[in-house]
Amino acid sequence: MPVSFNRVPGNIRVPFFYAEVNSGLSYYQGNSKLLLIGQIVSGGSAAANVPVLVSRPGPEMFGVGSMLAEMVYAARQNSAIGEIWALPLADPSGVAATRTVTVAGTISAGTLVFYVCGEKVQIPVLATDTVTTIAAAIAAAINAGYTGIDGKGYSFPYTATSSAGVVTATARNLGTQGNFLSIDKDLVGDEGPLAALLTIATGVTGTGVPVLTTGLAALGDTEFDMIAMPYSDTTSLNAVRDFLADGGGRWDPMSQLYGHCVTACFDSLANLATLGTGRNDPHVTIMGVANSPSPPWRWAAALGGQVQAHKNLGFALSEAVEISRPMQTLVLKGIRPPRLKIDQWDRTERQTLYYDGISAFTVTTDGQVMLDRVITTYRLNAWSQPDSTFLDIETLYQTAYGIRFLRQQISQKHARDALAPENPKGLQGVTTPVDLKADLIHGYSQLCDAGVMKNLALFASNVVVEQSSDANRANASLPFDVMNQLRIFAANVETSLNRAAA
Repeated sequence: MPVSFNRVPGNIRVPFFYAEVNSGLSYYQGNSKLLLIGQIVSGGSAAANVPVLVSRPGPEMFGVGSMLAEMVYAARQNSAIGEIWALPLADPSGVAATRTVTVAGTISAGTLVFYVCGEKVQIPVLATDTVTTIAAAIAAAINAGYTGIDGKGYSFPYTATSSAGVVTATARNLGTQGNFLSIDKDLVGDEGPLAALLTIATGVTGTGVPVLTTGLAALGDTEFDMIAMPYSDTTSLNAVRDFLADGGGRWDPMSQLYGHCVTACFDSLANLATLGTGRNDPHVTIMGVANSPSPPWRWAAALGGQVQAHKNLGFALSEAVEISRPMQTLVLKGIRPPRLKIDQWDRTERQTLYYDGISAFTVTTDGQVMLDRVITTYRLNAWSQPDSTFLDIETLYQTAYGIRFLRQQISQKHARDALAPENPKGLQGVTTPVDLKADLIHGYSQLCDAGVMKNLALFASNVVVEQSSDANRANASLPFDVMNQLRIFAANVETSLNRAAA
């Protein structure tokens, strides 16, 4: 078989030894990026609608107490070493949400405990304090912020003022998301009697939602396998749908960038069911939450971090089985569940949500939020018939991983090959449909060994590779059969008092 060269000419006469160095076949491994989409405030270094690698603590880049700074904090708790990017958004035209805390009642010495967005705040109270001084102390504590589990100081997404025993907490970011910020006085149950001094009420309703299209367009061709945002309104979901769509978006064969978006929606079971049945998008996951002390952007960022940690399309082949494993029982670190048991989805409610395209969670006995089933909003095929093909996010990630893996295999081995119907002389640099088919089967066998795909024999018997009517093109049909997940175990138990031998 003749040896071909890229740079050593065949007619050279000058002696003696020449060696060109080319890249050989390498193992598949990449680096999946998580993109966080959220609002910023003034004081940070990041500019709106300009994607940026998160290299410093969130407050420095996105402004003190901003939504995006909190998202970075939540994502990092759940994805310790993953590469995180951010798409900063300016506040929309709108109104900032507010809450009021009124101090009234009999004052005694002790410690006043309350929670801001699920973070514990403690204030010493003297018997000689007045409602005015206590309110001032509450406002000061809110403005002072909290210490994260990483030991760093963070600011609350509120600014606070006080007057005559009344605290007014105003969301730092304008918009509807501020309506989901929380101040609680009886979140855990061990706050003590001084919590009775506080009456917490909703103030001004926040309005306005940022426009996503300009920022999404600025992402260019950078791959983001995980995207997390807190917006679940129709306009925002449609923008992400079009951005990721099979036709013209990141899943289009002309793009091959892929990616999946997760968001969180706080609403009632009925409204979540309506939201889910109004969507049909395999590339978006909506986590349904009745309410929570942790705001939606923390939920979305935490979920995005978990997806990055466990559905990383850059996994080496030896680790790729994690893409196939279900996400059930994974804990969303740093996220607080709904305070009341009645607001924590029971089995019947979760069953309803899963048929309506909404993801859900369970709560452990010690109050941790644990993923139950993470699904997409895809429910119907092109003929509006029920279709569960893309119900679970694992299917999309397995498919994207398989495509990228085989793309690397074919590109590395055949990038500069000539194409012929057959190659009887075994010429180097010439490939045939038979050769391509053999390499595809070999690559698929590796995906099966890695736990991403299954049924190698079926794939081998059904894969088709042929030279197109365009003589410079090879067409292939790749019948992927992705690995499944053990989600349900059912047993029929027959109990007898005196079972006879068979």
